[in-house]
Amino acid sequence: MPQLPSILSAISRVLPAGLRAMACAFLMVAPLTAAAPAYAGGLETSNEQAAGKVSRADLIRLLGRLHEEDKVRADLAQLGFKGENLDLATEHAANMLRDPVIAGYVADRVLAVQSGAAVPIDRAQGLLWGVIDQGLAYLPLRDLRYYYLVEQAVLGAMPIHICGQAVRGTLPPRPMADATARAAARLNTDGLRNYYRIQLRAAQLGAQRGAFITTPRRAAKAEASIFAALTRNIVAEPDAAQIMDSFANLTIINDTRACRAGKLFISAVLTLEGRELHEALIQLSLP
Repeated sequence: MPQLPSILSAISRVLPAGLRAMACAFLMVAPLTAAAPAYAGGLETSNEQAAGKVSRADLIRLLGRLHEEDKVRADLAQLGFKGENLDLATEHAANMLRDPVIAGYVADRVLAVQSGAAVPIDRAQGLLWGVIDQGLAYLPLRDLRYYYLVEQAVLGAMPIHICGQAVRGTLPPRPMADATARAAARLNTDGLRNYYRIQLRAAQLGAQRGAFITTPRRAAKAEASIFAALTRNIVAEPDAAQIMDSFANLTIINDTRACRAGKLFISAVLTLEGRELHEALIQLSLP
């Protein structure tokens, strides 16, 4: 088997980032993108347009206005949501945009980079998705494990060609959002509700605490646990050599092999237990 530095560096550069992107696209891109056209020119009010300035309060207010319920519901219904799942998804989009802690964080970051003109709506959206990424590592083990179990289920429900691109991180944002939303629409209602609770909490923690900081020693220990779990799972497969080659060449293999590698990777990590599992999931969740 290849040594830890070579194989794990390939995995850590590509696969976890692709899976995190999939998780953060999960039901956030589609509702927000649906709302964006009404504000495509930027976040500014008519009174402030001449001055070229937007206040923090205006940004928070306009972020809340992004949630156009009828439009969001219609788009989510087209992606397969119905009944109570449709109600949950619509409510979740509103909660993410209207939470005062999250909205305040997004407004502060927009103002920090604003040049004085209109603020592009996609910049505010990107900050919203990023704050979820920032907060994942702060979650307790129970919630973080559940978050990745949902991610595993969504990955398993994707068509192979979409799954392969998602694992490699090469799937554009809108197709990623649509694919993950279609898979999520088939989750049971209790599971979806719990996932949304966890995602909202992650965003709040990310807004309050900023990015999680680890140490080189802690990161190396977590990566060693991940590699050991992955190795145990690979050697149990009849085509272990090809699977190892898939991980070593993740950016250039076909979708079928990439999808299988992604599924095996997350399954292997989730075989860990207790503190070892928590540390591994924290490592995978770092922005």
